[in-house]
Amino acid sequence: MQRRTIFYCLAIIIAVLFLMVSALYSPTVIIDRASRTNLDIRAIATALESYLSAYGNYPTGQNSNIVSSLAGGNPKQIVFLSFRRTAEHPNEMVDPWEMPYQVEFSQLTNFIVRSAGKDKILGDGDDIIFNSASNNFVKP
Repeated sequence: MQRRTIFYCLAIIIAVLFLMVSALYSPTVIIDRASRTNLDIRAIATALESYLSAYGNYPTGQNSNIVSSLAGGNPKQIVFLSFRRTAEHPNEMVDPWEMPYQVEFSQLTNFIVRSAGKDKILGDGDDIIFNSASNNFVKP
Protein backbone atom coordinates (compact mmCIF):
# COMPACT_ATOMS: atom_id res chain seq x y z
CA MET A 1 0.00 0.00 0.00
CA GLN A 2 2.75 2.45 0.92
CA ARG A 3 4.69 1.69 -2.29
CA ARG A 4 1.57 2.36 -4.36
CA THR A 5 1.07 5.76 -2.66
CA ILE A 6 4.70 6.71 -3.28
CA PHE A 7 4.36 5.64 -6.91
CA TYR A 8 1.24 7.81 -7.42
CA CYS A 9 2.89 10.80 -5.76
CA LEU A 10 5.94 10.46 -8.00
CA ALA A 11 3.73 10.10 -11.07
CA ILE A 12 1.87 13.29 -10.19
CA ILE A 13 5.11 15.20 -9.56
CA ILE A 14 6.55 14.04 -12.90
CA ALA A 15 3.35 15.01 -14.73
CA VAL A 16 3.35 18.49 -13.17
CA LEU A 17 7.03 19.00 -14.01
CA PHE A 18 6.39 17.87 -17.59
CA LEU A 19 3.54 20.36 -17.96
CA MET A 20 5.64 23.19 -16.53
CA VAL A 21 8.59 22.49 -18.83
CA SER A 22 6.39 22.07 -21.92
CA ALA A 23 4.66 25.38 -21.15
CA LEU A 24 8.03 27.14 -21.25
CA TYR A 25 8.67 25.99 -24.81
CA SER A 26 5.21 26.26 -26.29
CA PRO A 27 4.28 28.94 -28.87
CA THR A 28 1.62 30.30 -26.51
CA VAL A 29 4.41 31.87 -24.44
CA ILE A 30 5.00 34.31 -27.30
CA ILE A 31 1.28 35.10 -27.46
CA ASP A 32 1.25 35.57 -23.69
CA ARG A 33 4.21 37.94 -23.89
CA ALA A 34 2.48 40.04 -26.55
CA SER A 35 -0.71 40.12 -24.51
CA ARG A 36 1.21 41.07 -21.38
CA THR A 37 2.95 43.81 -23.37
CA ASN A 38 -0.42 45.21 -24.43
CA LEU A 39 -1.55 45.22 -20.79
CA ASP A 40 1.67 46.91 -19.67
CA ILE A 41 1.37 49.57 -22.35
CA ARG A 42 -2.25 50.26 -21.39
CA ALA A 43 -1.11 50.59 -17.76
CA ILE A 44 1.59 53.08 -18.79
CA ALA A 45 -0.97 55.06 -20.84
CA THR A 46 -3.41 55.12 -17.93
CA ALA A 47 -0.64 56.23 -15.56
CA LEU A 48 0.37 59.03 -17.94
CA GLU A 49 -3.24 60.24 -18.19
CA SER A 50 -3.60 60.11 -14.40
CA TYR A 51 -0.38 62.10 -14.03
CA LEU A 52 -1.74 64.66 -16.50
CA SER A 53 -4.95 64.95 -14.46
CA ALA A 54 -3.01 65.43 -11.21
CA TYR A 55 -0.39 67.90 -12.48
CA GLY A 56 -1.76 69.46 -15.66
CA ASN A 57 1.10 68.16 -17.79
CA TYR A 58 2.95 64.94 -18.56
CA PRO A 59 6.19 64.02 -16.80
CA THR A 60 9.28 65.20 -18.63
CA GLY A 61 12.78 63.94 -19.30
CA GLN A 62 14.25 60.66 -20.41
CA ASN A 63 12.36 57.37 -20.04
CA SER A 64 13.95 56.71 -16.64
CA ASN A 65 12.77 60.15 -15.40
CA ILE A 66 9.25 59.54 -16.73
CA VAL A 67 9.05 56.10 -15.10
CA SER A 68 10.42 57.51 -11.84
CA SER A 69 7.75 60.23 -11.84
CA LEU A 70 5.02 57.66 -12.46
CA ALA A 71 6.40 55.37 -9.74
CA GLY A 72 6.10 58.02 -7.03
CA GLY A 73 9.10 60.27 -7.68
CA ASN A 74 6.84 63.29 -8.14
CA PRO A 75 6.07 66.30 -5.91
CA LYS A 76 3.05 64.64 -4.24
CA GLN A 77 4.71 61.19 -4.17
CA ILE A 78 1.69 59.65 -5.88
CA VAL A 79 2.32 56.17 -7.27
CA PHE A 80 0.65 56.05 -10.66
CA LEU A 81 2.43 52.90 -11.84
CA SER A 82 4.08 49.86 -10.29
CA PHE A 83 6.38 47.87 -12.53
CA ARG A 84 8.93 45.10 -12.63
CA ARG A 85 12.60 46.01 -12.73
CA THR A 86 15.62 44.14 -14.01
CA ALA A 87 19.27 44.35 -12.98
CA GLU A 88 20.13 45.60 -16.46
CA HIS A 89 17.40 48.31 -16.44
CA PRO A 90 16.74 49.08 -12.74
CA ASN A 91 15.15 52.50 -13.37
CA GLU A 92 12.95 51.64 -16.32
CA MET A 93 9.84 49.57 -16.93
CA VAL A 94 10.73 46.65 -19.16
CA ASP A 95 8.62 44.58 -21.52
CA PRO A 96 8.38 40.77 -21.30
CA TRP A 97 11.55 40.52 -23.42
CA GLU A 98 13.35 42.64 -20.77
CA MET A 99 13.75 45.69 -23.00
CA PRO A 100 12.71 49.14 -21.73
CA TYR A 101 9.45 50.60 -22.97
CA GLN A 102 9.92 53.86 -24.88
CA VAL A 103 7.66 56.83 -24.21
CA GLU A 104 7.62 59.66 -26.76
CA PHE A 105 5.56 62.82 -26.55
CA SER A 106 4.48 64.02 -29.99
CA GLN A 107 2.59 67.09 -28.78
CA LEU A 108 1.56 68.53 -25.44
CA THR A 109 -1.45 66.19 -25.33
CA ASN A 110 -0.31 63.10 -27.30
CA PHE A 111 2.16 60.35 -26.62
CA ILE A 112 3.36 57.05 -28.03
CA VAL A 113 4.40 54.05 -25.93
CA ARG A 114 6.51 51.47 -27.73
CA SER A 115 7.89 48.01 -27.05
CA ALA A 116 10.71 46.68 -29.23
CA GLY A 117 8.87 43.35 -29.44
CA LYS A 118 10.20 39.83 -29.70
CA ASP A 119 13.35 40.71 -31.68
CA LYS A 120 14.33 43.45 -29.18
CA ILE A 121 14.97 45.97 -31.99
CA LEU A 122 13.10 49.28 -31.92
CA GLY A 123 11.78 50.64 -35.20
CA ASP A 124 11.02 47.46 -37.11
CA GLY A 125 7.91 45.48 -37.97
CA ASP A 126 7.35 43.61 -34.72
CA ASP A 127 7.25 46.68 -32.44
CA ILE A 128 4.12 47.00 -30.31
CA ILE A 129 3.00 50.64 -30.40
CA PHE A 130 0.22 52.51 -28.61
CA ASN A 131 -0.78 55.97 -29.84
CA SER A 132 -2.73 58.14 -27.39
CA ALA A 133 -4.16 60.27 -30.22
CA SER A 134 -6.14 57.28 -31.49
CA ASN A 135 -6.26 55.60 -28.05
CA ASN A 136 -5.31 52.37 -29.76
CA PHE A 137 -2.46 50.18 -30.89
CA VAL A 138 -1.03 51.02 -34.30
CA LYS A 139 1.15 49.24 -36.84
CA PRO A 140 4.84 50.19 -36.99
